[in-house]
Amino acid sequence: MSGQVYKTLLEDLDKGEEVALITKYNLETKKVEKNLYKLDELDGENLEYVNKAIEKNLIANIKIDENENVLAEVFKREHRLIVFGAGHVGYHLCHFASKVGFNVTVVDDRPYFANREKFGEDIAVICNTFENAFQILDIHKEDYVVIVTRGHKHDKFCLEKILPLDGLNYIGMIGSKRRVKIMKEELIEDGYSKEKIESIYSPIGLNIGAVTPEEIAISILAELISVKRIGKLALKNEKIKVNNSCELNKDVLEALAKSDSEKISLVTVISTKGSTPRKSGSKMIVYDTGNIIGTIGGGCAEAKIIKDAALIAGSKNFKIETIDMTGEVAEEEGMVCGGIMTVLIEGI
Repeated sequence: MSGQVYKTLLEDLDKGEEVALITKYNLETKKVEKNLYKLDELDGENLEYVNKAIEKNLIANIKIDENENVLAEVFKREHRLIVFGAGHVGYHLCHFASKVGFNVTVVDDRPYFANREKFGEDIAVICNTFENAFQILDIHKEDYVVIVTRGHKHDKFCLEKILPLDGLNYIGMIGSKRRVKIMKEELIEDGYSKEKIESIYSPIGLNIGAVTPEEIAISILAELISVKRIGKLALKNEKIKVNNSCELNKDVLEALAKSDSEKISLVTVISTKGSTPRKSGSKMIVYDTGNIIGTIGGGCAEAKIIKDAALIAGSKNFKIETIDMTGEVAEEEGMVCGGIMTVLIEGI
């Protein structure tokens, strides 16, 4: 039954839906009940649960009474990165970004550069003119856009198509300071506001002295992560507030979708306090063999959770465990963090 819930969740996310998973678990009866809802269909107490989750970075563990608890999780579409240009920098950026949780689409009109064999199954490839690509892409405000085409003409065309769109998370364009200055001056002459032009991240990437295509891709990705996590580029030693909203781990969700034929446990971080390796919403699959998918932070604490989770894999039972990384025991074990993490282990 749980497998079907997660299968439907994945299907809804693929359609661009935003959904909420409500897990009710009773400490006395050990009963677990899961229900999936589209965000625009919520009402009553479920709407209240989800609103609390949205306030707390998309997940909230809510105590109803002495035994009854509700875990409300909100799942949104993955952060989509659209890369215009499938050359050397674009190629490495796509692969690096895919590894850190971006849903990546690459666009180029050259079949030799933009093809499935080169980019693999995890990256969407549009081999078409840049003009036609904009008719195919449904660009929305949560997207991140990087322009690394092979020439000034294509860069400008892509920018002219993107700038009228409001609220994009990120627009970045590669180029030397001189080339970028000329491009910005041309766009202002064409009627775009100076404020709009200055919102472009260009020259692109953090200044780490990058030289090779791989290094340049890493500098761009670092900038993307900074914007994604804190909404801007932080100054060195600046105190920042990080957006710790849980990441969508498709490998974990896909394993859960197949869980009706496997003996597994689902480990979910349901609350944290202080400095912890992962935040609320992080998930890990543990098989009865001890094999895992995902992580809740690694180290000694995770090793103990894996052992306990493997023991109840497939049991339809659950348990709550708290990992304290603040005291003498944590120090003796060599834990580098100093917080408290509570996890829900479900035998599925």
